[in-house]
Amino acid sequence: MRKHVLKLMMAALLMALVVPCVNAQVKVGDILCEGDTLVRPADYDSLNLKAIGVVFYVDDSNEHGWAVALEDVGSLAWGGYGDDTDLENFSTRGSASRDVDGYNNTKTIRENGKHHPAFHAVDFEHGWYVPAMGQLKRLYKNLKEINPILTQVGGSIIPRIGWNYWSSTEYSELNAWYLTTIGGAEHTSDGYNDNKAAPRIVRSVRDF
Repeated sequence: MRKHVLKLMMAALLMALVVPCVNAQVKVGDILCEGDTLVRPADYDSLNLKAIGVVFYVDDSNEHGWAVALEDVGSLAWGGYGDDTDLENFSTRGSASRDVDGYNNTKTIRENGKHHPAFHAVDFEHGWYVPAMGQLKRLYKNLKEINPILTQVGGSIIPRIGWNYWSSTEYSELNAWYLTTIGGAEHTSDGYNDNKAAPRIVRSVRDF
């Protein structure tokens, strides 16, 4: 009985340490840990927690948003060249930038039944997905705050120059949107480098 009480006291102590971080308003740069625990960077090193992502966007509730993974998935083809999927096609940069539903984009593509390497490489079963164009733009906007935290938790930074990442936003049956930091703008065209068969880097994100 005494051991049981001691275990409960230890659990309560741990919650006392962690819960204030979780209940506080979430900020860009906070660390997402296993168990969906969110902690401040200043508190992370003193807690026995394992980081899985870094917050790069917080919605108006100050409780929910998106976190980016600590590492790239790899350099992969978007896939499905010539396959006009069930996704909405975005024909302009402005419209593509308004797409922020990477989760459902990834879900739709994974259920497509065709070869889409970038989408099948992410750990979708644990909530990770290929970000939509609008999500990538928000991520790039906050790299100054995110990169030092990625370094702190042992992740890989996202370079501000030469950044060339696939989004889950579709342009057509041949092309998909990607973000490049050359000129700080996203590009699409009929060129080879923009077609779905071209390898580009994928870094997954997830909701919290």
